Amino acid sequence: MTKGHLVKAVKARTTALALAGVLALSACSGTSSAETAAVVDGRVITEQQLREATDELNLAFPREGRPYAASEILGLLIRAPYVNEAATKAGRPQSESAARAEFKNLPEAPSDAAVDVIQADMSGQQLDEATGQALLAEFGALDISINPRYGTFDPQQASVVPTRANWLVPAPAASVPSAAPAQ
Repeated sequence: MTKGHLVKAVKARTTALALAGVLALSACSGTSSAETAAVVDGRVITEQQLREATDELNLAFPREGRPYAASEILGLLIRAPYVNEAATKAGRPQSESAARAEFKNLPEAPSDAAVDVIQADMSGQQLDEATGQALLAEFGALDISINPRYGTFDPQQASVVPTRANWLVPAPAASVPSAAPAQ
């Protein structure tokens, strides 16, 4: 192989590697599974939306004991559009502007995701038990895919519940050796 052929081969290989890198990076610019917290009937809830809503809700509505976990907020984000729609159908909707007004102690305007959660919370308080039961049935019929780091969606509880990783094996119960007679 001549020096010219070697240079061409190295350039071709370098170009192929660079192209593969560009393609890999461009795949990350969309909503990849690493950027997705959940998909609910085709509606994507991104990690960024979840992170912003969790941070803002913890800052605006601090809870004694422990902050809201991302999995709790994810459950609220999953339910929010359905609760808001049910309140509208029931003639008891709460406005987005009223929800935004609840964020009094944030240095900046809240994200749309955080506002959706508060609007749904306000709307949910206006619903009767029959509407709540209808919502639970609706949640059971949804196609919900959640990033495993948060758990799974339990439609009976209408929330995200932790899952136990299948690679974690419970320790066997400690057995107490029986007292055998000395020999």
